[in-house]
Amino acid sequence: MSRARVTLITALVGVAALTACSSSSDNPASEPGTQNGDKAVSAPAPKPITAELTQAQITQALLGDGETLPGWSLHGDKSVTEGQYCNGSQEADSAPAGWVRGGDSSYEYNGSTENEAFIHICLFKSADDARRQYMAWKGTETSKQQKPKRPVGDENTLVINPGASDDSVYGYVRSGKVSIEVRIEGGAAGDPSGAQAMLAATLKRLQQLQDGKAATVTALDEQAAARQ
Repeated sequence: MSRARVTLITALVGVAALTACSSSSDNPASEPGTQNGDKAVSAPAPKPITAELTQAQITQALLGDGETLPGWSLHGDKSVTEGQYCNGSQEADSAPAGWVRGGDSSYEYNGSTENEAFIHICLFKSADDARRQYMAWKGTETSKQQKPKRPVGDENTLVINPGASDDSVYGYVRSGKVSIEVRIEGGAAGDPSGAQAMLAATLKRLQQLQDGKAATVTALDEQAAARQ
């Protein structure tokens, strides 16, 4: 074999090797954030509420106009929840054990209070105190209770038409030292997804604030995510 031919073959082998290396580096076996090239790595579960949230943070976590579901708007202003109200009744004589502070807001649908919604956030000294209130809130009507399709917080329950109510959904969640109640009254029993979206959004806003971020999650975001 001539020296020129050997040189040509050697050059072609070198080009082929370089092409193979380039192709390998341009198309890695798995993208960042994936496993085995096709499975996305799950995001870490949100941390429970363990911080001593301020009154301002609790108020910011409550959904405002444009942050809740379509058609719903604030009825009045966001309020500071008194301790006895975290017992589940304004007529209660005292705050529940371990209560620290809370906030509440109410909403009307398309400018009418024929359909109303409510959010209550209650911060406690410990997770045990918050759990005691969560259990009291959700009650004992197990036949009316169901788990949200997308779990929320450490514990979560939806109650369809509790007590003697009609067309209503009450939702409860506990996350660390916080318990949250969402009530939607008037034509809501057939679709509890709205209560679930408001619960999830409120908790995630608290988590954002606990992490030193702005509260940006909306109920519409959560409802859209649940449909995916």
